[in-house]
Amino acid sequence: MASNVAVLEFGDGKLNPLGARARNEIHSKLEKFKAMDSVTSVVLVGKGGRQFSAGADMTEFGIPPTDVISMAGLTHYVESYPKPIVAAIAGVALGGGLELALSCHYRVADPQTAKLGLPEVQVGVIPGAGGTQRLPRLLGVEKALKMVLNGIQITGPTALDWKLVDGLKNPKQSLIDCGTQWASWAELMPLSRACDISLDRAHVETLCDNVKKTLPSAEQGGFGVHAALKAIRASSNFETGMETENELFWETVGHPQGKARQHAFFAIRTAQKGKPIKNWNHPLITKQGSTTVGVVGAGLMGSGIAIVLLQSGFTVRLVDINEKALQKGVAFLKRTAASYVKRGKWSLKKAESINKALKPTTKLTELKDCVLVVEAVLENLNIKRKIFETLNRVAPQNALLLSNTSSLSIDSIALALSHERRPFCAGWHFFSPAHKMKLVEIVVGEESSDETISILQNLTKRIGKIGVVVGNCDGFVGNRMFNNYTGEASFLLSEGVASVQYVDNALTKIHGMALGPFQVGDLAGNEIGYYIRKEKGIIRDTNTNQIGPNRGNMRYSELGDDLVTKLGRHGHKTGKGWYDYDPKIGKGRKGIPSEEVSKFIQQYHPRIKKAPLTPQEIIERVLFPLVNEGFKILEEGHAQRPSDIDVVYIYGYGWPVWRGGPMFWADHEVGLPYLLQQLQRFEKQFSGSDYFKPSQLLETCVKLGVTLEKYYKKKQQNSHRIKSRL
Repeated sequence: MASNVAVLEFGDGKLNPLGARARNEIHSKLEKFKAMDSVTSVVLVGKGGRQFSAGADMTEFGIPPTDVISMAGLTHYVESYPKPIVAAIAGVALGGGLELALSCHYRVADPQTAKLGLPEVQVGVIPGAGGTQRLPRLLGVEKALKMVLNGIQITGPTALDWKLVDGLKNPKQSLIDCGTQWASWAELMPLSRACDISLDRAHVETLCDNVKKTLPSAEQGGFGVHAALKAIRASSNFETGMETENELFWETVGHPQGKARQHAFFAIRTAQKGKPIKNWNHPLITKQGSTTVGVVGAGLMGSGIAIVLLQSGFTVRLVDINEKALQKGVAFLKRTAASYVKRGKWSLKKAESINKALKPTTKLTELKDCVLVVEAVLENLNIKRKIFETLNRVAPQNALLLSNTSSLSIDSIALALSHERRPFCAGWHFFSPAHKMKLVEIVVGEESSDETISILQNLTKRIGKIGVVVGNCDGFVGNRMFNNYTGEASFLLSEGVASVQYVDNALTKIHGMALGPFQVGDLAGNEIGYYIRKEKGIIRDTNTNQIGPNRGNMRYSELGDDLVTKLGRHGHKTGKGWYDYDPKIGKGRKGIPSEEVSKFIQQYHPRIKKAPLTPQEIIERVLFPLVNEGFKILEEGHAQRPSDIDVVYIYGYGWPVWRGGPMFWADHEVGLPYLLQQLQRFEKQFSGSDYFKPSQLLETCVKLGVTLEKYYKKKQQNSHRIKSRL
């Protein structure tokens, strides 16, 4: 009988998620084809042909399917199908999408666009539709462990080399033609099913034992990867392996770490949603090809922002009126480009193109053709205003004029602009180092337009960053909360209840932060915080010994100020901060406990010694005021939702994603009644620290007996909108 290949397209034509509707669609069509003698094989392809499938619908997690076919049921059905099925993969085949492809009898891919992976561990779960059982059989256990435990994605050519796909389409044929060709050939061969491939149990056990030694502990964020390892360990027997995988999948879905990671996943999506901009007439949206933008300030932050924009395809005019500083910034950019080439992150051609797109200059007037300018100079209001006064004269009328300020008022900066230009002004706060850190705070000024903010949301996503819209207040969201955290950490030292490394260890090794407060200070530069406090008028003048006029009755430790002014310990850049740094140890980045700092701190200890705090007590003292400030930010309308604050802290401050962010942590681990009780206790114990005074929003949630998350689901639309018209 002549070959007659049926093409089965599924999904929504976008990312083709495998929700209940799509699964039923695939199952019913295959049932129809099974009954048709005229159909001899099937090509399975995502609707639209540009993507295969981004995976299962995560909104269904925690809801075992009843009246619809499950993902595991679908993959079993496909693998058992009596006629050859070929998966034709373009774009993403991730998670459940790849599991569906694995259950097909053959796989072909577009070498240019295909991305294949099982990233489930990144959202705290494991593959639940046979991924941990079929992948080891097709790739070998070692490569499967790498893909599953790291959640990595591989390209079509790599997938062919690893034998994950059987063929790649050539440039002269369409993906469906390639799939049809393979399906016709498959009709002449025995069906190839992954479940029929045998694995050596001893070999599987040995490899799993070796990998287990490298994983984080289950208690410190590794619950999901340990579950995935257990599932792969069981893969030598397919039937029992599938049962084990199913049990572990549902266990990870319901585990606190899984719920926290899933919360973070959806929080990012929510934060990045902006108003549709397709009909707005702005060059950042409508102009094709390279667009010219400007960065003012060639320091570490400005140079980092320039790298981000350059690698996203922009022509960048980098401005610094100091020729020496400009050349230093250009040298940094070229070193970074060379490093990226050496590490295989950029091709040599891309690096050369980027170097050509960099236009350094000492003149602000050279920004006359830039559709966007971001200022990234010192945190000095007068300097920033002078720059914006010049931009007001030279920049195109519709150019976005942005400030990377981390602490100054966007409205105060915008006063340097004409009334007509102020709607185009906003904050674009990158985190250092800008070319590495994922987070950007999009700061809404009083006169920032809806269009400007939405363009920035779109642009921030386009340059590969995670943008969170925040209100214009002191420190915005991230730094406003962080100031309480670092401030209280300094009090622990001056009270003599903890050492520098003991505090950092409690926050990193117990709580899971990427860096402790003193490690962060050394990395960012301790002098930065000092100059911000000086600008606020709260430090002691080193010449007159007079306390700043704005300190008042504030509870204040001068330890951090004195570390900078008396010892000159700025951090990494000077080789000494809260820690010592040796260029020969850890490339000069590993902090070594400092005897000088230890002796210096002792001068601030009270005469009556206090008992050392436990790690849990340290965590509560420094993190509870941080969380409390988050409640106050929400209360004032400077964040749109609690999950936005969680995104800021996960991607800007190294909060452990497996704890879901500070607001999620307060809801689901700490408990709001306990948080309120401890804040009330601290407020009585430490007068003069307003950050211990409980938020009214926190008190309301406790009184109502609801979590913050539930409170916002009911009240957000009516009660808590950012005051700046967003």
